[in-house]
Amino acid sequence: MYLTFDIGTTSVKVVLFARDGRVVRKVIRNYALATPAMNWYEADPEMYWDAVVTGTREILASTGVSPREVRAISGCSQGETVIFLGADGRPVRPALVWLDLRARAESDELATLATRDELYRVTGQTDFDPTWSAAKVLWVKKNQPEVFRKTTRFLLVEDYITWRLTGRACSTPNLLSSSLFVDVHAHRYWDKFVNYLGISDRLPELLEPGDLVGTLSGAAAEELGLEKTTSVVKGAMDQASSTLGAGNIFPGIVTETTGSVMGIGVTAARFEPGKIVRLPYQPHVLPGSILYLPYVQTAGSAYKWWRDRFCQDEVRQAGDLEAAYELMNTLALNVPPGSDGMVFLPFLAGAGQPENDPDARGVFYGLTLLHGKGHCARAIMESIAYLLKKILADFVRAGVEMNEVRSMGGGARSDLWLQIKADVIGLPLVRMEEEETSTLGAAILASVRCGDYPDIASAADAMVRLGRRFEPDPKSAPVYEQAFALYNELYRALAPVFHAHSH
Repeated sequence: MYLTFDIGTTSVKVVLFARDGRVVRKVIRNYALATPAMNWYEADPEMYWDAVVTGTREILASTGVSPREVRAISGCSQGETVIFLGADGRPVRPALVWLDLRARAESDELATLATRDELYRVTGQTDFDPTWSAAKVLWVKKNQPEVFRKTTRFLLVEDYITWRLTGRACSTPNLLSSSLFVDVHAHRYWDKFVNYLGISDRLPELLEPGDLVGTLSGAAAEELGLEKTTSVVKGAMDQASSTLGAGNIFPGIVTETTGSVMGIGVTAARFEPGKIVRLPYQPHVLPGSILYLPYVQTAGSAYKWWRDRFCQDEVRQAGDLEAAYELMNTLALNVPPGSDGMVFLPFLAGAGQPENDPDARGVFYGLTLLHGKGHCARAIMESIAYLLKKILADFVRAGVEMNEVRSMGGGARSDLWLQIKADVIGLPLVRMEEEETSTLGAAILASVRCGDYPDIASAADAMVRLGRRFEPDPKSAPVYEQAFALYNELYRALAPVFHAHSH
């Protein structure tokens, strides 16, 4: 069996998988981010570790699985979130979470060091952004110099958990691909930004996803309740791991994950510089391949925001936060496609691909006396489908073949949301039988390292299963084409307003 973890934006999942890819037990630990100022997001790194520990202990206690049966641990996490460790191995400040936008000035400063062409060629990123790890580190260096001085190691979240498990500080070009720290083709640190920040001796060693990090330290084994001989296998960025867990390792398959964020993954045999459109890319978890991975900051988090702020009646009626979504979905189901003219711009934390506009903000447009809570819920769902359609249009322009879209994340639990997406993009959507594709990807890496399968392709073939398929309804197409056009027009019209009032 393989124990896996996924450190997300607002929750940690710990999942135990059997050799065939079936879930033995899953535990979810939710947590809240600290928001000391507008667009500032922080987290106590100890929360991440505590969630892995308590989740592991609950799995062992509830299943009766012997610690000896857990052959390996592997995991994944969000990118960009920076943890600052001191000489004693303890964090010297809260982690700066990937959503944090405080480093705008620092992002502009870094943009003077390299052209966008060079940035794209070396890192796979299309533009400079305050969410990138390098900008966050520079902000701390300039605004909290004592914290910067005390920091002896800069780690991302999956790196931190691996370090707590083994005592070895290591990362991967995949996880660091949006940090601006690495040359994703040479698989080494990029001196231009690393030297500018003055951190070359404070970064982890570079491994590859699926490499053996080591075995559990005595302290970690005792906390987790596992054997010290348990292998620890290096994981990846959550979106890349999820892509692997959905079997997206061959051209023609597209994966979309609607979790807190939306990530769209396309596998390519090699990097081909975009002549018409530039698509963000990173090293694939699959050796020797490239993963195109544009993403947007707010997807499922927009629906969660609506639940938490405006649907307390549904939460009370359901008696459970997750069950409240079903009541919200029912309200949305009773609203016709197009939400009776209402359109939502879901830019609650800025806009990602393809706008790349951190100043963009969320907007409900078209409200009338007719509209109610169900309209708002459906408009949010439809807005995420429009995001997906807009990004897929870039793939079409780049000449990428697409046959089907495989859907993952919490958003894939909703039949209505998947049908809306299929209707909007005009392609079939397939739900994965196992929704925990990010941790399944980590389990696939662990299974290969343990020798249970000869390679990633064989493991994926045995462990990945497809679920229900949603075909587009042509009757909805005209309504959604009109609404999509309005969605785009609204952003174009409001962009100058966003920029004028960004500070």
